[in-house]
Amino acid sequence: MTDLITSIEPCEEDPNFREIFVQGKLAMTLSLAMVEQLELTVEQPWDDEKANELEVCTAIEHARHIAIDLISRRTWGCNEMIARLVKRGAKKDIAEQTVDQLVEDGWLDDHSFACALIRQWLRKEPAGRRWLLHKLYEKEIPSAISNAALDEELAEQSEQDSADAFAKKRIHKISASDEETLKRKMLAAMNRKGFNIDVALEAFRKAQINTA
Repeated sequence: MTDLITSIEPCEEDPNFREIFVQGKLAMTLSLAMVEQLELTVEQPWDDEKANELEVCTAIEHARHIAIDLISRRTWGCNEMIARLVKRGAKKDIAEQTVDQLVEDGWLDDHSFACALIRQWLRKEPAGRRWLLHKLYEKEIPSAISNAALDEELAEQSEQDSADAFAKKRIHKISASDEETLKRKMLAAMNRKGFNIDVALEAFRKAQINTA
């Protein structure tokens, strides 16, 4: 004999949830939205496959609520969100399915996330493409997306322009007893910030002229 859903009752603790009874016994509690989405009805057949399907849907729904709460506070990348959901108790496959849904629904967008990070970092201090690319890698943003975002955000400013701006600001902050020491410290700072040696040397030369 096939088990059936015998009743779907409002949950006393929360009217936004429904208690699903199978053969007169409480089988599961689901959100009203999930009940409507899955079109659950009384006298619908119920078996282990259906129960497992609903458990997965419930886990995704729970993870989605956590994700949207996190997104309301700041922007997130996809891989970063997967890692956070796993840390909050979601299984990795559930976290991945949840993030896929959020991408499809427009809640997550790695390109927009990368662009926002680049603008944020550059507001603090000019930086080279290499440094920015490494920072995006640390945020687990795919390389292709990172490069596309950098192409977009750096379209109106060359690497030399960025290096010049960095050197102009940094030269006043470095103390040195002689020109050679100043040059060494400046080039080291510019290398750490992602500028290659040729660009850094030219930027240092211009900064020296401006401070003369």
